[in-house]
Amino acid sequence: MDLIAAFDPAKFASTALSWVWVALGLGLVIFFHELGHFAVAKWCGVFVERFSIGFGPILWSFKRGDTEYALSAVPFGGYVKMLGQDDMDPSQLSSEEIAEDPRSYSAKKVWQRMAIISAGVIMNIITGLLFFAIAFNAGVQARPARL
Repeated sequence: MDLIAAFDPAKFASTALSWVWVALGLGLVIFFHELGHFAVAKWCGVFVERFSIGFGPILWSFKRGDTEYALSAVPFGGYVKMLGQDDMDPSQLSSEEIAEDPRSYSAKKVWQRMAIISAGVIMNIITGLLFFAIAFNAGVQARPARL
């Protein structure tokens, strides 16, 4: 009975709201990271099969053009599935047809593949700078100095 009496709904709501903000911030970082891979892959002419935020079972998806956009159950990451990219065994191609397809990731030049892979990290840096600028602009409340 003491446990129920000690429960503070205001503190619980505050903690829950903090977790929601953390999840939202992490989700935005993941979104922008994957958006970097996606944008550069499209720019290089790679066929993107799926752009997903999260892993595991798909909760919601829609298809626009040739790409499926998905929101998956496990929100700790995301992926951009490109034709000809096999993360399990990058040296192994599933078929010669995929390797010869000009829209395949594996058919692109080395500099294009490097740009696609590096785009996620570059977007992380840009997002970090953007979030810092927003937080800096918002500022913090401080009492003015008194003599």
